This record gives sequence, structure tokens and C-alpha cells, in this order.
Amino acid sequence: MVHTFVPTTLDAVLDTEWLGKSLADIEEGDRILTVEAVDTSKTLAEKVRFRVEVERADGVRETRAYCVKAHLDGSPGADLLSEAHFYATLAPQLDVRAPRAYYSAVDDAAQQAIVIMDDVVANGGTFMNAFTPYSVRTARDTLGQLAQLHAATWGCAGLTELGWLDPRITGMADIFPVALLQELLDDGRGPDVAPELRSAENVAEAMRRTGAHEITCVIHADPHSGNSYLDADGRACWLDWQIVQRGNWATDIAYHLGTVLTVETRRSHEANLLRHYLVELSAAGAPAPPWDAAWEQYAQSFAYGYFLWVITRISSREVVLVHIPRLAAALTDHNTFRRLGVA
Repeated sequence: MVHTFVPTTLDAVLDTEWLGKSLADIEEGDRILTVEAVDTSKTLAEKVRFRVEVERADGVRETRAYCVKAHLDGSPGADLLSEAHFYATLAPQLDVRAPRAYYSAVDDAAQQAIVIMDDVVANGGTFMNAFTPYSVRTARDTLGQLAQLHAATWGCAGLTELGWLDPRITGMADIFPVALLQELLDDGRGPDVAPELRSAENVAEAMRRTGAHEITCVIHADPHSGNSYLDADGRACWLDWQIVQRGNWATDIAYHLGTVLTVETRRSHEANLLRHYLVELSAAGAPAPPWDAAWEQYAQSFAYGYFLWVITRISSREVVLVHIPRLAAALTDHNTFRRLGVA
């Protein structure tokens, strides 16, 4: 269920009466006794981990851990609209490991949204990051979860009317000024990449052509090294669904393998990893493309992830300097721009 009330201050979120009425796991007769903020972090949205002491109807007391993601300073929150919709309407229908959401709300008029979900850290999870490249085993697991997402939404039946899932790749290329794109490409984030990859016009055109690829399913659309985590059992899970959209399966797979693996590991294992993804996709009920077509689609699909890290300014510079060389190497290895008819 998508609610419409979006509290925009931390005090409003942590109000015991409101939480008692709003959290999906608070049952009739349960009572929230105390609420305590534990930790906070912020990029565009703010993420606050908090603990709640609950007295159940049978008198047993227990502590539960949550994380709220919202714009709690009143700043514009349009970046969370799709994610809140995803957790409220699509996630419950998927067999994809992700944090459980206990409250999701979207206020379209105010362009604000909120998600209250599992506290991954309190539940024993470990966040992945750019500085610890994934093992091949972990990459197989993350690919298996992407295959579950793609297969469950293959063909996008019943999803084309959902505006929050509209494809955005071409639009991103068209609204981002080429001059600014060139300025970012020249700011030192990619000094050693091939000359054709340092041309803003080439990068923008490659994005447009990537956006024209066949729409096959719902894609995560930002599956870089920091957007998955291992749960307490060591299983890969996905989070940060802010730009989830309808798109082409290979956009996720190329972006993912291009960022989470070292260049040497990707070169050695990407073919086997792609085969694994295709097997998982078929096992989950989708018509996996034949190998030659799948490899070609994969090879054509690295420009999107590269573009996102060229324009990235809110993530740390250190992460940018890890992802750009990895993606640039993949683009060069696969002649992606030439395959797309660019440069």
C-alpha cells in the first residue's frame, strides 16, 4: 500500500503514536514504549537508523530496528518517489532479497516520499563498497538476484502504465548539458581513458543509443558496488532503488559487472558470469536470449554506467576514481562505442 502522508522532520518520524499507527509490523494490542535514533547519514536523502521498544499484546517486550530514508530537512524529495513506490507496490510481489519496508508514502503534490525499512546493520548485514571488489562467488549471487527481478517483470505486463517506472536513460542524456559533461570529463576523473571516452558528445550520444535498446523488464538501474549488501547469512541483497525503471536487462548486467569487479577479474570471468545470469534468468521463467545475441547486447551496454559516474558529484571522489577506470576499461575492451555506431 502506498500511503500519502510524508513526515518531513525526524521528530515527526520518531513520534511513538504515529509509528504505532503506521509501521506494518505493529499489530493490534502492541504498544511502542520508546524510540531512539542510533545513527544518521546523508547524500541527497537522509538515512536514520533507530530502535523501537515494543510491548506486545501478550506483555512481552522486544526491541526492533528500522531505518528511515527521507528528506527530513524539508528539501525537495523527488529523488525518492520511485523508490517509495517500488517498496510499496512492486517489492512485495518479487522474490528478490531486499530490505523489508514497513511504511512507504508518496506525496506527489509536495514531491516528497519516505520509506521506513529494515536496519541492515542491526540485522547483521554487511554493506558492499567500491574499495572491496566482489568475489566471483558474490557476483554470481548478485546476478542471480538481478535475474529474479528481470524474470518476474519480463515483458513488463501491467507495468507500462506506472509512470514511476518510465524509462529515463534517453531523457538523462538529453537534459544534461554537453558543456557540463565535458567539464566533468576533464576534471581529472578519467585522465587515462581512451580519447573517444573523454568526448562529451560521444558519451551523450552513446547514452541515447543505449536508451533506444529494447525494453525487456524492470531494471534496478543503479547496481554499482555500493548498492548491495550481504545479509547475516552471507547472501547478496539489493537496496537503493531510487532510479528503478523499465529497461533492457543488459543495462543492469554490464553496469554491475563493470563496477563490482576489478578489470582483471571481469576480463577473466565475465563470459562465465553472463552465462550464469542467463541460466538463472531462464530458471526463473524468462526467455533468456541465445548466447551470441546476449553477448552482443551485453557488450553494447556499458555506456550507461559510465555516464552515471561521469556526472556523479554527490558520491565521494574516491569512489568515482574507482568506478570510472573500471567502466572505461570495459567500454574499451568491448568496443562499446563502435558497436553503438558512436565515434
